[in-house]
Amino acid sequence: MRATLDPEEIAKITWSFYRRNAIEGLFLSSGIMGDAEQTSQKQLEVVELLRGQGFKGYINIRVMPGTPKYLLEQIAEHANKFGVNAETTNSVNYSEICPNFDYKNDVLQRLKWTKDLIHKKRREYAGMGRLVGANDTQFVVGAVSEPDRDIVKTVDKFMDKYELRRPYFMSFDPVPDTPLEDGVASPKWREQRLYQMSFLLKDYGLRANDFDEIYNEEGFLGNADPKVMLAQSQPDRFPVDVNSADMPDLLMVPGIGPISANRIIRSRPIDSEQELARMGVVVTHARPYISINGSRQSNLASFLGACS
Repeated sequence: MRATLDPEEIAKITWSFYRRNAIEGLFLSSGIMGDAEQTSQKQLEVVELLRGQGFKGYINIRVMPGTPKYLLEQIAEHANKFGVNAETTNSVNYSEICPNFDYKNDVLQRLKWTKDLIHKKRREYAGMGRLVGANDTQFVVGAVSEPDRDIVKTVDKFMDKYELRRPYFMSFDPVPDTPLEDGVASPKWREQRLYQMSFLLKDYGLRANDFDEIYNEEGFLGNADPKVMLAQSQPDRFPVDVNSADMPDLLMVPGIGPISANRIIRSRPIDSEQELARMGVVVTHARPYISINGSRQSNLASFLGACS
């Protein structure tokens, strides 16, 4: 089912939820209405209307591929965050999903413009307390035959080149009367695993090639926590002693994240699992991979054997 709301209706609905504290802001996306310029103009009308009415909430705009630069600049004046959907990893795949657009010019060039505009906003609003978001994009998972390895490598590249902070993933579900209406729906768990991979890239300092050992022969992930799979693929790396391990080694332990790793380093020496649990460590996940002052609670080889 397709429906269209005019800018006044969207503003009215947004205010209704915002005044009831049901939302903190607006995420605004759209299908193409006519062409990219016309659609983006409608999005701009929404944010100009809301800001003109005194709306102070967060606004995230997902602009259309091919949006003219002048409209991106105007949207940047009102939105906290804005980006364009990459959808896939290369031009060939993109032509299957969006045959009327060019991946290099309509998507990648807009990602660059978005990065540049975010830098400009940060300089302009420095010290003013105004929230400026980071570059983001979305990938449709399973619309074409690309493996997870290619998606992860593209996310990693975008983080470097376009300062991508947050990739979104949407499992493909075929829609009638579209170029991919005969496709097969992608399982939801694949979307979840790619989110986990993106967090490992963004927050744990890992790079795409660090995961080469956990894909199958076709380059796809299994339905298991990728951090656990990575740890199981490197048994010689463990156990790590929580009282001597550096930050990178702590972050490789399942059950330990950036916050709990920092707490461990600040609080050492540590004498018990109970202390680790109070720091936010998921001890049941971490136990096979850690020692405390050289003492371990379980044998890693036995654990791996039980999981095989």
